[in-house]
Amino acid sequence: LIEQALHRTAGNVTAAAAMLGLTRDTLRYRLDRHGLDKVRRPPG
Repeated sequence: LIEQALHRTAGNVTAAAAMLGLTRDTLRYRLDRHGLDKVRRPPG
């Protein structure tokens, strides 16, 4: 779900967090916890 939200928001963590009903800080914590903290914007 986290990866899908980031993909749909072109890597925008704040928008992805809102989409998931989380705060930005909570999403950043979960990204780090699951090893997704290096997710980058898709090219293009």
